[in-house]
Amino acid sequence: MKHRSISTPAIIHLFAAAHAFIACMSRLVDHIDDLPLTVLTISLIVIIALRYHLKTELIAVWTLIGTFAGYLLGGSGALLIEMILPNPIVASTITTALYTELLGWCIYLFSRRRQAQQERPLGWNPPLAQLLMLMALILLFRISYTLIFSSDYFAQSSIYQEFQRLFSNTTAVLMLLCGNLFLVGFRRHQIAHSEVRRLLTTLLIIAYSALLALLVYYDFPHGNNYPFAWVPFLRLFAVTLLSDIVVFALMKLLVYAFTSKAALHSERGKKHLAQFRYNKLKMQINPHFLFNSLNILDYLVQEQENERAGAFIRKLADCYRYMLKTEDEQLVPLSEEVNFARKYIDLLQERFTSGFVVHFDLSESAMRKHVIPCALQLLIENATKHNIVSPEQPLVLTITDRNEMLIVENNLQLRLSRQASTGKGLKNIRDQYLDLSDRTIQIEQTKTHFTVQIPLL
Repeated sequence: MKHRSISTPAIIHLFAAAHAFIACMSRLVDHIDDLPLTVLTISLIVIIALRYHLKTELIAVWTLIGTFAGYLLGGSGALLIEMILPNPIVASTITTALYTELLGWCIYLFSRRRQAQQERPLGWNPPLAQLLMLMALILLFRISYTLIFSSDYFAQSSIYQEFQRLFSNTTAVLMLLCGNLFLVGFRRHQIAHSEVRRLLTTLLIIAYSALLALLVYYDFPHGNNYPFAWVPFLRLFAVTLLSDIVVFALMKLLVYAFTSKAALHSERGKKHLAQFRYNKLKMQINPHFLFNSLNILDYLVQEQENERAGAFIRKLADCYRYMLKTEDEQLVPLSEEVNFARKYIDLLQERFTSGFVVHFDLSESAMRKHVIPCALQLLIENATKHNIVSPEQPLVLTITDRNEMLIVENNLQLRLSRQASTGKGLKNIRDQYLDLSDRTIQIEQTKTHFTVQIPLL
């Protein structure tokens, strides 16, 4: 019997209900303890992340964001809802449930997007010991902050007043953002051991938070005459360090998302380019094309058509020379592609002595645009491969341009004995255009005509 697993949205709803229940019960018995809520939040993040094979680094970042954002927003959110529903228990319950739903859906959508970017699912064995250690450290850090903010050091000042002091200082906010951008990119430096890199990053975050706390304490750049006192400074430093960690985690997540997307796009482009080059190589050594060319050349020699044979050899050499020349090129001018296509057409017309007609009607502006190498030749080859070419049923190709698109159209007269088309050639061209320009080719088939449009870049 096949077991049905619980869907991720259902898991999010269940955790939101559990959060709301614990928040409600803790306030009913007048014993407010955030530890169970923190454990539930960490469990929700880890369950969703493991379902979608997120890396341990991303799980840690999401856990930091989720636990501390909940701590910072929980109280202020409850106050806002309490203005509408003047009941502290109801307001706290609703705030906790809404935040859990929001957090769950954010990590769910992020995880699905990360998984969708993979061309195929990858096997993943999470380093369980490392993951458990990270979660334990984050939980311990979260408990420490709860104890600090509920201690006598904060008895005379609200935590939100300290946050207000920090974020009302424009210089400190700009330094907080710029400094964390530097810290996020710090791992790119050539440091051999990841443990050393992490330790240095941690020390830099602590030192930078202390510097920011000093700036805010003395109201830089305006300045004040406050005497230095350890208790107010440590209180401000604790808030600054917490803010620094959350901002660092958010930036780490955003930078990771953008860089991984760019890397994935680059890898996909390399794969498509390699596939396209492979197909070009197969075309260069295509036995049918080569044997047909040699048969035509043999016929011309037997008939003592020396001039035609010489011209045929030169055109055949020019075709192969062009293919080799453009092997490493991503784009070529349309004018060069058309010259190559004309030589290829001349070779085909030696094979199809009649019944094969090609009309070019291209504007000067189009000839200055660029296309993928051998794309036009491939479209011409496809037309002759899948259609009847005979004096009784001539195959007519029209090559023109319109609205920055190169249009290749032929009358449709499919061969009865033709092999089923795999579509790989058109797919490779489509993939190349998507990688280079995010534009795609357009294919249209009617009862009488087959048309392909490729972008002019």
